[in-house]
Amino acid sequence: MTESTATTDPLPMLVGQLLIAGSEGLAAPQLAAFVAGWSAALELVERTDLLVPGANPEFHAAMADLVRRIRDAQRSVLADDDEV
Repeated sequence: MTESTATTDPLPMLVGQLLIAGSEGLAAPQLAAFVAGWSAALELVERTDLLVPGANPEFHAAMADLVRRIRDAQRSVLADDDEV
């Protein structure tokens, strides 16, 4: 990804909004369940070999890249300010 693409990529902002909105006001057990569900959904989407076995290699690669970018954005959103 080029630097200009990185500065205009809406994915990190969208991931942040979804994580914050989905976790707002949750008690610790519900928050843990929300984050676990989010992570499980990413693991499911990542398994394109099982979900769409006939898809071309470019599709599988694009989905793997998308999941990686979502995980990167998630780590950034969930990290302490000192860690970023």
